[in-house]
Amino acid sequence: MEDNVERTIDKLLPTMPHICSCQDCRLDMATYALNRLQPKYARTSTGVIMHRFDTASAQAEAEILTVVISAMEIIGAHPHHPPKDGNPAAAGDTKEG
Repeated sequence: MEDNVERTIDKLLPTMPHICSCQDCRLDMATYALNRLQPKYARTSTGVIMHRFDTASAQAEAEILTVVISAMEIIGAHPHHPPKDGNPAAAGDTKEG
């Protein structure tokens, strides 16, 4: 599942230039998505082949795509670092008081 999520992020990020694509944000997006997708584990090479077949279905691809887009929107709106322009208010890091 990790490979599928990473491939989807790699494919979609270039189409969303307003979303940060630094390594930290990419890892946050992948983590967010993987925590919302059903894990699929394989111990044997036959199991790996079955997993690839299972995740190649249109429904599995649509589920991965939906969760990854959600992850990109959420992490993109609230990265865990200040924006590149240096304005921490835009990243939601402001503290009143």
